[in-house]
Amino acid sequence: MSDKKQNNKRSTLHTILLMVFSLFCALLIWVYVSEANGPDITKTFNNVKVVFDGESVMRDSRGLIVSEMYNNSVRVVLSGNRRVISSLDPADLVVVIDLNGISRTGDYSRAPKITYPSRVDAGQISSATTVPGSIGFYVDKLSTRAVPVVGIFNGAAAEGFTAEPLEFDTETVKISGPEKVIAQVDHALVEVSRTDVDKTLSFETTYVLVDSEGELYQSDDITFDRDTVNVTLPISAVKDVDLVVDLIPGGGATAEHAKVDIEPDRITLIGDSETLAGVNNISLAKIDLAKIDSTLTETYKIVIPNDTHSVEGVKEATVTVTLEGLSRKTVTIEKSNISLINISEGFDAEIMNSSLENVVLRGPVDVLRNISDVNVRAVADLKDIGTGTKINSVPVRIVVDGTTEAGAFGDYQVYVNITESKR
Repeated sequence: MSDKKQNNKRSTLHTILLMVFSLFCALLIWVYVSEANGPDITKTFNNVKVVFDGESVMRDSRGLIVSEMYNNSVRVVLSGNRRVISSLDPADLVVVIDLNGISRTGDYSRAPKITYPSRVDAGQISSATTVPGSIGFYVDKLSTRAVPVVGIFNGAAAEGFTAEPLEFDTETVKISGPEKVIAQVDHALVEVSRTDVDKTLSFETTYVLVDSEGELYQSDDITFDRDTVNVTLPISAVKDVDLVVDLIPGGGATAEHAKVDIEPDRITLIGDSETLAGVNNISLAKIDLAKIDSTLTETYKIVIPNDTHSVEGVKEATVTVTLEGLSRKTVTIEKSNISLINISEGFDAEIMNSSLENVVLRGPVDVLRNISDVNVRAVADLKDIGTGTKINSVPVRIVVDGTTEAGAFGDYQVYVNITESKR
């Protein structure tokens, strides 16, 4: 009896489940039929993208390009089958502007065409409109121009070094796009930001476009002949170098008696680090103190080392040498204290002067006080006279015996008669 009750319960439950399933299927069929054959619905789609058809053909064959589009997106209103309309969203729709037939520059306005995904049966859509109903755009001439490449170094070189202007593997880059658009571009800018740089760097980098106001200029309509440029950041050593003169003692004057003023007395050199490492000063000239009366002022050329240049750009320096702490004394050198050397073989030489007068000695006053005429000699060197028989004017070297602190100032000479030897 219990088994029969259980079987009846199972039969009843099965019947109920079949009824529920039938009702569910009926509901699905009703929903499908309602959506497929029910009343149309209307739905608005915002921010639908606008694209152009035939843009590449217009660009390549007619040299034209769309430079301005007054509506990048539109609102689309669709009416039609509930199921079809409900399955769409704005990303499924595209509004297309046909550019075929455009052959000159100017403003245009054209009604767009709405395209749907392949899964959509366009026959199920009874009405389709766009807001606005037509799309305005400007067609410009496609142009190409070269713009200069400009570099800015925003970093800093290491101490003792300096950064030279940036160098590029090209002076210009070519940009292409609508004539009105690329006309706004002034130059291509490369910015380099490095710190503590102590050697020359070379690398590849991108650039940006800048307008005449110095502002960044961006446009999706511009294309480039290259996206990067090769950059060299030259780094040079910097060194302050003294300007000096080499003083040759003479005429009783030494470096201790010379006051030297040089203007400028120092320059800053930029160049190869190895070259500058061996440069401690630059000598302007060798100055013989025996040739200076009391003051010498002279301008000399600054000869800088190869592979370097002066920051200041100075090419000359003025040197003033003033002798101080020296006194003068005039003596006479008798003929007996005048000697001849380097007489040519087969010839005789005779001094014609009876004496050499008004020889000026220069030196500290206490040294000059102890010098007499007999301490001073003159030596005439005949090595450059040759073998001619005549009277020659021969320069003499004045020698002060017994001291190195005094010497003769000025040029002196004697007359020497050269004759053939009779021996």
